[in-house]
Amino acid sequence: TVHASPFKGDPDALVQPVVVLGGAELERKRKATIGELLEGELGVSTSDFGPGVGRPVIRGQGGSRVLVLSNGLSALDVSSVSDDHAVSIDPGFAEQVEIIKGPATLIYGSAASAGVVNVVDHRLAEKVTPGFASAAELSYGDNGRDFNGKAELEYGFGKNQLHADFGGRSTSRFDIPGNSASDGSGEQGRIPNSQGKTANGAVSYSRIGEQGSVSAAVSTFNATYGLVVEPTAFIDLKQTRLDLQGLLLEPLAGFKNLRAKFAGNVYTHTEFEDVGVPGTKFYNQEQELRIEAEHKPLGIFHGVIGVQAGQRRFEARGEEALAPKTDSVQVGLFAIEQAPFTLIVPGQFEIGARAELVSHQPSPEKIDPRLGLPSRSNDFVPLSISAGTLFVLDDSHHLRFSISRSERAPTPEELYAFGPHAATAVYERGNQGARKEAASNFEISLDRHKGRWTWLGNIYYEQIRDFVYLAEAPADGRNADGSDSGEDAAPGQTIALVDEEGSFVRSDSPDAAEAFTLADYRQATARFYGAEAETRYKFLTGPVKLSGRLFGDLVRAALVNGGDLPRITPPRYGVGFDAARGPLSAGATLTKVAAQQHFALDGPTASYTLLSADAAYRLPMTDGEATVFLRGRNLLNEEARRATSFLKDVYPLPGRSIFVGFNVSF
Repeated sequence: TVHASPFKGDPDALVQPVVVLGGAELERKRKATIGELLEGELGVSTSDFGPGVGRPVIRGQGGSRVLVLSNGLSALDVSSVSDDHAVSIDPGFAEQVEIIKGPATLIYGSAASAGVVNVVDHRLAEKVTPGFASAAELSYGDNGRDFNGKAELEYGFGKNQLHADFGGRSTSRFDIPGNSASDGSGEQGRIPNSQGKTANGAVSYSRIGEQGSVSAAVSTFNATYGLVVEPTAFIDLKQTRLDLQGLLLEPLAGFKNLRAKFAGNVYTHTEFEDVGVPGTKFYNQEQELRIEAEHKPLGIFHGVIGVQAGQRRFEARGEEALAPKTDSVQVGLFAIEQAPFTLIVPGQFEIGARAELVSHQPSPEKIDPRLGLPSRSNDFVPLSISAGTLFVLDDSHHLRFSISRSERAPTPEELYAFGPHAATAVYERGNQGARKEAASNFEISLDRHKGRWTWLGNIYYEQIRDFVYLAEAPADGRNADGSDSGEDAAPGQTIALVDEEGSFVRSDSPDAAEAFTLADYRQATARFYGAEAETRYKFLTGPVKLSGRLFGDLVRAALVNGGDLPRITPPRYGVGFDAARGPLSAGATLTKVAAQQHFALDGPTASYTLLSADAAYRLPMTDGEATVFLRGRNLLNEEARRATSFLKDVYPLPGRSIFVGFNVSF
């Protein structure tokens, strides 16, 4: 069941392609961050800001354009503000992870203009599991002394379901095959300042009856991790979150169900320059409410109508307070309808629309006077519409078409940023006059989903008008506020360099190595297009099972008037296999990541090859199941640098890593 879809249906029956990871496949791929977990999926990579930080990048787009959800509501963190901010969701507790590639603005608003990742766990139950149940897992990775542990407890009685979980991770610095810096100026054999710790947990209660259910959960997420771009800097993150959920069956005549969800949080994280030396502190208080009502068939149509509202207060205090304290409000109304049809072959038609109001109100006293921003709010009304069809060619083949026009409102950071960001070595200047992005998207998908031989292929094209992006400012000898520095730019310097105060720095100055690249948020028309394909074949289906897999994806992104975009996923292709006999299972995947020669704000990225493998053995238990496992990552010990990472020139992927562990459930 796809929880991210308002229809809560089977993935094969949905018009928009959805990838669902669960069961043994999820266990095998499970990693420390949601970005790392999903990076091997077609069209998905990770922003990768160190071993403890990784946010999904979908078809070349990430940050504020990819919405990460916990049980259908926002993560309520600040991971979309900057790549060095961690997602406050531990994928170790995920029951399944769902990926909607392409605009999902109709369902979740303009923050989902590139896609949605929804992490589903056991915290908000809709059914009772009688009696006591528990699960636990422990693992150790030799690279970086990587300890991981988690436990879940559940007890169901009558109409009541109780749940508790807790877990954590501890790592030291990670080993690499060469130098941490691409130019050889870093640490040899180690990733400096790459250690980290996380601790999180939750308690919840659900009451389930014949007419519906109500659930409440309180959770915490705490993380401390080094910023590998600086020798001693680290982030200390804390979040406390409340989730409420209600489901009412047959609430009114003509309606099948009514579902309501609410989440609120208190979030802080502090960026320390060193132990006991706090720097910038981030505050994020956010609430989100979502109500969906699924109506019964009206003629041939059946669908969902809903309302979504959110309020956010974001503030940063300190030397790297890039944006002023801002209050943001979002209210959206949406409707999605489906209808069966027959046109040579049977199929399903879907159409939907959403109207939204997004308002950002900066605090006047917090605005950097050099930026000269007015105190009025910035209001936007994103409108989105989409249509799609699913053709059932036969019982094994599906053909999907979808077309959409979606709009995205700029974020406070894109509007009001003004200042240095040490983690990315960029001095950002916002664009207070930024307009809504308007994206036109088209996608075709064809798949064979039954039989020994299965395959799928997707091709897509998206043109985004007024696309917001960071671009280097020219080296004209001016300071960040536009004032004349009194000296000319050094010959051959094409981009402006400034110090922490925004003052111009010549490229031949001794301070140039410590300077920031001055970059502005600009708008232009951009195009994203690409393809994804995968085929699987079951060679053996008897007592011994053996299957193989070939896969590949590519995305090309550029400005229509010329120029590349930064941190775009390079082409990837690979081969894998899975085998099983009785309680023993094993698999391996070899992935080739091509060089990225199209870039901005940084340089090219070399190609690399990654080999991963795993093996597991199930142990018999009277009232449960236990599994011991062995997993290997980067077994070729390659020097691998991701083109999607701000840190690719100072942070390679960890070298060869071997994990051993066990999990048990009863």
